[in-house]
Amino acid sequence: MTMRKRRFQQSQNDKNSSPEWMLTYSDMVTLLLAFFILMYAYSIVDVQRFQAALSSIQVSLGGGEGVLDKSPFLSDPEGVTPNAPSQREEIIRTYEAVRQYLEMQGLEGYISPRLEERGVILEIENSILFDPGRADIKAEAKKILQKVTGIIKSVPNQIIVEGHTDNVPMNTQRYPSNWELSVDRAVRVVRYFIEEQHLRPERFLATGYSEYHPVSSNDTASGRAKNRRVNIVISQVNLLDKGAEELDGKE
Repeated sequence: MTMRKRRFQQSQNDKNSSPEWMLTYSDMVTLLLAFFILMYAYSIVDVQRFQAALSSIQVSLGGGEGVLDKSPFLSDPEGVTPNAPSQREEIIRTYEAVRQYLEMQGLEGYISPRLEERGVILEIENSILFDPGRADIKAEAKKILQKVTGIIKSVPNQIIVEGHTDNVPMNTQRYPSNWELSVDRAVRVVRYFIEEQHLRPERFLATGYSEYHPVSSNDTASGRAKNRRVNIVISQVNLLDKGAEELDGKE
């Protein structure tokens, strides 16, 4: 190889080689890329753990406060819903949280929770809420309903209040039949939540079933007492899915 050819090849090698600082810079960029990939991966795990934590029971001992925080997947700002539970799974978790909340509040003897296809049912005997043949809520019963307010504030579901009676005929000037009595009792409970606890009226439905949806036999006094009841239904209808922008306690 001639001297001229060796010099040309050396010149080409010098042009193709990078300065030493470029090696350090490229290593730093590679490390930064790896770091951000790890941070992104950890953030996904944290979101899932955060959702799981919010779905667990968060009991508030201050009656009017929420006991179930709204999970982020219900209104995710970016539309990303990793591992979002089904409607059925969500209502089951709501039931478990409500049941344990009632136990911790000492309300098991006043409110009977159960899980149905339509949602979580909170059953309250009429004798706890009302005097016989009347629809005025007792003063002591309002303390119970105040604690129920905490549950309603904490879920994004539609609330249905149902009035039920036994089959003993009702015939007064105010209540010509059990239909009027059952409806009025349901409406009074709804009005309590709206007027005294300041919950949003559009969240509620009030309905009366008179004597026609018994849960026990009307042939005995104990059976008739069970049939006289008010049900507060946390339905499976999610108002956030219906386009509601604000809910009680979530403004």
